Amino acid sequence: MRLTRQKRHVCIGDVHGERDGLVRILKRARLVNKDLAWKGGDTILVQTGDVIDRGPDSEGCVELLRNLQLGAQAAGGQVIRLVGNHELMILEGNFAYVDFENREKVGQELRDDVLTGRLQGAFTDGIRLFTHAGLRPKVLGILLKEMEASASSTRNVPLHHITARMNQILREGVQSGDYSHPIFWVDPERGGTDPAGGIFWGDYDELCDSPEAWRIPQIFGHTPAGEPEMMHCWNGALVDIDLGISGVYGGHLGYLEVRGGSLRAITLDNGKWAATKIPQGT
Repeated sequence: MRLTRQKRHVCIGDVHGERDGLVRILKRARLVNKDLAWKGGDTILVQTGDVIDRGPDSEGCVELLRNLQLGAQAAGGQVIRLVGNHELMILEGNFAYVDFENREKVGQELRDDVLTGRLQGAFTDGIRLFTHAGLRPKVLGILLKEMEASASSTRNVPLHHITARMNQILREGVQSGDYSHPIFWVDPERGGTDPAGGIFWGDYDELCDSPEAWRIPQIFGHTPAGEPEMMHCWNGALVDIDLGISGVYGGHLGYLEVRGGSLRAITLDNGKWAATKIPQGT
């Protein structure tokens, strides 16, 4: 896995079928041209999952991101597509939230994309960890134990090793149909019975309240802010980029721009785009 900390990263949270909103964000971030072809050069676009359900064009959102992934690769950039809990449910064969027609087709595409690495559970730029809902310390401890690493010193375990392990578990889950690993856990806050939410299900408040979670800088979505302002805690170590692009959550547009150690929230409020620096440091 290449470490990309020096490149510009554009990070977009939950889309939920709002293709028009996604297109507006991509254009504002200068990643696509008028034909919606990639023009972002070597920029890395990270979309943190939940592309589907609730909005009017889930299939169009998936198709757009899949096409941009190919275009970015040819131009020296990257489009990182992460699995959200809505994609995971389809992979598990649970279509309870699906509100679009070709669910079997989309499900097969998701499966194929996971197995070929085009769709991942986690990503790192070498500084931060990107997942759909964040990595809780309890789940991290289990991962480190599996990797025969010391849970008392996460700094000795490169983030790309932890990321690679989670992506391996996701692929194996898709291949076998076994989603029992703790990264798939659903906590009581989301109707599950597990002691902590896995990387697809944990909510923002629980992650921020988890002792030691801040030791790994993380960017994630899943919990909609419902307003044009990104939630963050622990001096910007944990950043939730889910503004609520879906009309269900207010239709708030925005993205996070990452350049090395600098984080800027670019949001649309009252018809105007504004940039807000997210503080960094403990």
